Amino acid sequence: GQRAQKGKQQKPQQSTKQHSPVAAESSSSFTPQTGLTRWDFGDIPATVQTAIWTGSANQNVTGYPALQAEDGKTPSAALVVMRTQGEQQAVHRSGIIALLQAELPDPQRYILDHLSAEEKLAFAQSPYPTSAALVADCTRTAIDALLPEELPLTQQAYQHLAQTVQEDLIDTTFKVTTVVAKILNLSRDVDRRIRKIRSLSLAAAASDLRTHHDQLVGGHFVSKTGWAHLRHVPRYLEGISLRLDKLDAGGALQRDGLNMQVVQTLEKEYEDLKHQAPTGVPQPAAISEIFWQLQELRISLFAQELGTATSVSEKRLRQAMKAAAAQLA
Repeated sequence: GQRAQKGKQQKPQQSTKQHSPVAAESSSSFTPQTGLTRWDFGDIPATVQTAIWTGSANQNVTGYPALQAEDGKTPSAALVVMRTQGEQQAVHRSGIIALLQAELPDPQRYILDHLSAEEKLAFAQSPYPTSAALVADCTRTAIDALLPEELPLTQQAYQHLAQTVQEDLIDTTFKVTTVVAKILNLSRDVDRRIRKIRSLSLAAAASDLRTHHDQLVGGHFVSKTGWAHLRHVPRYLEGISLRLDKLDAGGALQRDGLNMQVVQTLEKEYEDLKHQAPTGVPQPAAISEIFWQLQELRISLFAQELGTATSVSEKRLRQAMKAAAAQLA
């Protein structure tokens, strides 16, 4: 549309050849840093060797350097060393996003000015404190969506990535805001219907519906969900709506209760699994994916008319949880 063309930033033609994100193999001279807002610290080694005194001898320990997003009013990153390669990859993504947010021109004003009337209305009634805060989270999600699987560890590869992200950032952010507006409108409708439930016989279902809704549309839900799953959230909310239709029509209460038992048992097992994961680092993908499989299971149980994005069953979910638990062991 018109806003997408306006938002397209004119850039000189560049080769689309991907620079390899390979870094110096290993290093023993590595200095952690904080408050970084641009990549001006050279390349990051893939590993660092640190000598640790064990009481009788020095032992070399391998660490995995990464950028990590810092908590603060404005985006910044820290250069840290993680214990495992898995932790390195998980935190490095957050650090790259923070650095790009700090360095690239902020499209927030442009995005806010070019939201449709319907989007502006939806954004004004979101769980975020302001529309600007919501747009900022949409922008962060757009940056995340534009990142490749293999993230840069060298300054040259990062600069190439920054240019690519800048070229597509406004268009991608508008893709995100379109889906978010749809989610907020569906959420408002579902929320209103759940509040209206007064019947005592529906109390358990109402409590489950409320918890389910709030899991999908809570604080910072846009970046927490991420672009890959955000596109499916409208269908999950339509699933809640369809479940409400069936409960309103009567006669579905017993079946709803049985289905609810199935999904809540699995959700309890999922919560137990989450508690086994290490704290202080992003959740392993094998665990976070189970949450989305549970959403698909809810569709298959309560709103099968909508269809699922993947094959899903109790058995598959238990296998996925078993596999994720084995990774943690």
